[in-house]
Amino acid sequence: MLKENLVVFDIDGTVTDSVHIHQEAFIKALLKLGVPRHQPEDQPQLNSFKHHTDSYIAKTIFETYTDLTFDQKLLQEFERELYGDIKKHVIAEIKGALKFIQYLQSKTNFGICFATGSLLQPAIHKLNAIGLQFEESLLVGSNDLWDRESIIQQAINQAKSYYDQNNFKTIISIGDGLWDLKAAQNLNLEFIGIGTQYKTNFIQNNVRYLADDFSEFNKPDIKALLHD
Repeated sequence: MLKENLVVFDIDGTVTDSVHIHQEAFIKALLKLGVPRHQPEDQPQLNSFKHHTDSYIAKTIFETYTDLTFDQKLLQEFERELYGDIKKHVIAEIKGALKFIQYLQSKTNFGICFATGSLLQPAIHKLNAIGLQFEESLLVGSNDLWDRESIIQQAINQAKSYYDQNNFKTIISIGDGLWDLKAAQNLNLEFIGIGTQYKTNFIQNNVRYLADDFSEFNKPDIKALLHD
């Protein structure tokens, strides 16, 4: 089916229920690379950084606490450690995510792609873990990019190539965090806020489309937005 429109999905907290698993594995991976252990009250909060991506946060913390350079070799080592810990856990979907994505893939003229702050190998594992079949070229992680806007734009560009579209009529970003909202606003994309953690913040920022999970995508306003 011709795909004239596009949905860009975040992954952690949006498609997979993996935020806590990822954050715990992230801290363990930094410790294995030599970042000294800190008391909980001294640990930087993972949502307090300029760019909410694995590559940027890992580089910033590592270089701050070791006075060493977080180069490409260390990034690859960090990714291996992160993936190794994450794959020990059971990854569940956000309610209704798999069914909704499969619906878009097979029944609508909306294409899909994934833009995540996660590094690539853990991100692929999470989607595979919930049984999602997808084209890996439609997934962009933070291995080579630090900021969310660049990651989303790269995912859109790769989707244009994959679906043979010069321009999509409508591009919708779906995410669970304020960083997802900010990136969508900066790129002038429609945005659906999903989840409950930042729901109050979404409302305060006048987000029009909100859902606790994908089982609520039958709301009239969201159905209208996704009408093909």
